[in-house]
Amino acid sequence: MSISTFPKYFLSVLCSFFLLNSLFFNFSLAQNSQDLSNGFSLEICQDKSYSPNLDNSCFKPISLYTLNQEEYQRRILLKIKLTNTDKEFIVFDKKIDSIKAYFPNTFEFKSLNTVFLSGNLVAQSEKQVFTSVEINTIQIPDYYKYDQHFYIELISSRQLPLTAGFDVLTKQEFEKTQFYPRQKDIIIQAVFQGMLWIILLYNLFIFAATIEKVYIAYAIYIFGFSVFNAQNTGFFSDFIIPNHPYFSNLARIFGLAGAFLGHAYFTLEFLPKEVFGRFWRQFFKGFIIFVSVMTFVYIGVMYGANNLKIYTLLSKIAHALMMIGLISFFIYLAIKRWSDTMTKYYLLASLVLVVSAFVFNILQALGIKNVSIIVQVGGILEILIFSLGLGHRMKKLEKENARILEEQNRTLEQKVNQRTMEISKQKEEILVQNEELHQQQEEIISQRDYIDTQNKQLKTTNTQFTDSIRYAKTIQKAILPMKQRFQNHFEDSFVLFRPRDIVSGDFYWIYETIDTQTGEETTLIAVLDCTGHGVPGAFISLIGFALLNEIVAKENITSPAQILQRLDERIQESLRQKQKQNSDGMDVALCAIKKTNSYKLADFEIKFAGAKRPIHFIKNNELHEIRGSKLSIGGVTKKKITDKYSFEEQTIILSKNDKIYLTSDGFIDQNGKNNRKIGSSKLKACFKEFHNLPFAEQRKKFEQILDTHQGKQKQRDDITILGLKL
Repeated sequence: MSISTFPKYFLSVLCSFFLLNSLFFNFSLAQNSQDLSNGFSLEICQDKSYSPNLDNSCFKPISLYTLNQEEYQRRILLKIKLTNTDKEFIVFDKKIDSIKAYFPNTFEFKSLNTVFLSGNLVAQSEKQVFTSVEINTIQIPDYYKYDQHFYIELISSRQLPLTAGFDVLTKQEFEKTQFYPRQKDIIIQAVFQGMLWIILLYNLFIFAATIEKVYIAYAIYIFGFSVFNAQNTGFFSDFIIPNHPYFSNLARIFGLAGAFLGHAYFTLEFLPKEVFGRFWRQFFKGFIIFVSVMTFVYIGVMYGANNLKIYTLLSKIAHALMMIGLISFFIYLAIKRWSDTMTKYYLLASLVLVVSAFVFNILQALGIKNVSIIVQVGGILEILIFSLGLGHRMKKLEKENARILEEQNRTLEQKVNQRTMEISKQKEEILVQNEELHQQQEEIISQRDYIDTQNKQLKTTNTQFTDSIRYAKTIQKAILPMKQRFQNHFEDSFVLFRPRDIVSGDFYWIYETIDTQTGEETTLIAVLDCTGHGVPGAFISLIGFALLNEIVAKENITSPAQILQRLDERIQESLRQKQKQNSDGMDVALCAIKKTNSYKLADFEIKFAGAKRPIHFIKNNELHEIRGSKLSIGGVTKKKITDKYSFEEQTIILSKNDKIYLTSDGFIDQNGKNNRKIGSSKLKACFKEFHNLPFAEQRKKFEQILDTHQGKQKQRDDITILGLKL
């Protein structure tokens, strides 16, 4: 047989196998069952209305052969009496959903003593004999082996007729024909699953390393094939979900979906693009959509309508349509694309699986059991052939990449040589031009023009820099609390905020927290004076603002002293001050305000901690001051390096309408005539004088005093005064 004629033979073999496989799949040979009535007597009741109170009038004798050949309604009752005491196990068709064995105290059905369970939809934990979903078994108790009747109820709950598949076996017969073969199948299936998963994980690893879609498609196909075989052989129901058999068909549905989807996706990625015409590429895209839609239809029919009969019919129709499409594609490849090596791998692997399925169906039709290993071997061989094809594909791609790289290097080398020659020529021309320029007096004019241009660029740069700072002011203003936030918590308030430059090193801050255990609300208020002013101070203020929010929000710290302690640590970490001996930082006045009913004459509990800044408050029309700690936030000092340090926290009890003032040092340090500062004494006198005025008026008074004192002097520092009325 020549290579050119092989596609015709391949096509003939493939079509023959598919045709015969379909015939044997739907053809079952009648087995010559013998009536084993010498070991037991058998009666049947098909009355749909029977109940545990039913008398014996509905039962009629039936032979074992007749029982196993006929189909019944979805529920029948069998009456059995053993005449052979060696008989110990009753085995039924594996497709029966539920089996109940009733062993009465008397010969009347209405007096029950023991009920044993088995069946395809009965959890393993509820079964009398733990074997497998492939073997539905009831073990007869010893005291019912001696001429006593017992009853077995067979139920099919998924809209299917019922076939008994009934037999009574001795212990030796049960072990030989049921138990040991099943144990062998489990071992084979475990080895088979192990091989599949090794190949699957290997391909996932290759996919992670190469990001080639063909490997993830191959892994999906293997996964679906593995799940389908695990469910089809009972391995899934026995060991994965032994106590949820009702959902085992989900594994079959998703396994088949994964196998078909993975195979279609793998086909698109495995075969070269030139193998596909436009029609076949659209066919496989439609194939993927069809499988996805049918998967949800199967689930709806199986678990929504609970109708296995319709599910089976739909499954056969859908699989027939898909197989017709795949056969047509195989025929197309065998005739039109046989010369392609990847096509040969693909068709050979498909032929191996089809042949194994064909042999499997023949042996099953001949009544030979436990031959599922043939399909498993065929599946493994198919996967191994696909793996060889992937290896060939990888080598081909490596050779192609090496060829492309070599061509690219050759082209690049030519371009480099050409460009080198051009650069050399340009260099010579530039040298000639430079000699001419050096001989011309116009060089001075050119230099002057250059200086003018530079001046214009400097002006433009300065304008851009100023505009950037003004935009930074907008950003800084955006982080400052709006007046509405103060109005939500206080009777009245004012803020006097005057940056020395466009942006400020001062800022004020408010944050609301709620204790998750007590539900009490705490409002944190702070005024912060960062080292420096202008752009450097603004940068420090942005860092401080972000760190304050993070400390309270993420670390859940609300104690002012602890906040300052943590802020000091975070500033040193953020600015790497221990490594760079950086002294930048900030002075802070921080208080936590909580409304409380624990005092008879007070409504508010104020906890205060300061870093070189005090708090002033008016209580009973008297001004009080609490100084902060002598430590600032940030910076590296000898004290912080050698000694333990901490910020002091003090508690103040205030009433409604009392006032609180927090300030930076900009107001008291502002100089006027003769370079005299306003001073802290003047500030305190203003608090005493103005505290009874509305807060809007107080702000105007402070501004007037500041403007009058400053006069034409330049503002020395950023100025912030924050006033609050409880």
